[in-house]
Amino acid sequence: MRVRPHTVIVALLLLAGCSAEPGQSTPSVPLPPDEWASFRNVDSCAILDEAALSKLGKVGARTFSGASAHNCVVTITQPDGSPLTARAYVGERVAADAKPVEIPGLTAVQDSGCTLTAKTAGDLGIAISIEGTDYEKQCAQARDVATAVAAKLKSPPQNPAASPFHGKDPCQPIDQFTQQIGALTQARRPTLINCELTGANGTMLISHEIENMAGHAHGEPLTVGGKEGMRHQEPDQQDRCEVMVLVRPVLEQSYFTTRLEVGGTSDSCAKATNAANESAKEL
Repeated sequence: MRVRPHTVIVALLLLAGCSAEPGQSTPSVPLPPDEWASFRNVDSCAILDEAALSKLGKVGARTFSGASAHNCVVTITQPDGSPLTARAYVGERVAADAKPVEIPGLTAVQDSGCTLTAKTAGDLGIAISIEGTDYEKQCAQARDVATAVAAKLKSPPQNPAASPFHGKDPCQPIDQFTQQIGALTQARRPTLINCELTGANGTMLISHEIENMAGHAHGEPLTVGGKEGMRHQEPDQQDRCEVMVLVRPVLEQSYFTTRLEVGGTSDSCAKATNAANESAKEL
């Protein structure tokens, strides 16, 4: 019996485990365990508990601080009228020069910049710092604040609704991301809000940040997942493109944003946009 060449080709593809669907990609290496997992739902502003801090003075409004939705700041007016501005940073890595300090009920260390970290997962923890340059005074104040909120540091309050990013791993959805950069060869999460992926056909950087748009250089406008976004590519870097999605307003002139940068590949803007659309579905 004569066997048609087409039949032989199909049979060989099936034996080889090939798929007839283009664009599918299975990571060749798995994502490493998420060392930040225990911090992703922690509400940093709830750590700076008003009732607990009231023993130090009159507690002002608590707001997000800096680029991370996992950081919070509050100003306390002390009995002498002077302000004490304290920050809580969720998911901090202990500094190399940090030394143990005694805070009842906690395993705590403090570094040369007076940042105090309550260790909750290996060398990761929740940090308390005080604004200013008087380090001798700030170190004592950081210990006072940590002592006041020790119960919150020991059992961090959980609130998945604190921001669009709470409970979210920036490395996900990994299967959709690898469709843009090829089979995964390396992945790392340098911080709670960042992910770095290396694929067979390119790289991808993802971040969940609070961005002040007042002084931001706007790129090409586009809509991503029903949300306002923008795309930017340097004329001399056609293999690299960044897409930013404005997820939701927060604070004055600021937004929760997702940034995705694809590099080292052709059609980088199309791939960054595709990845941004998939990421937006997670938020």
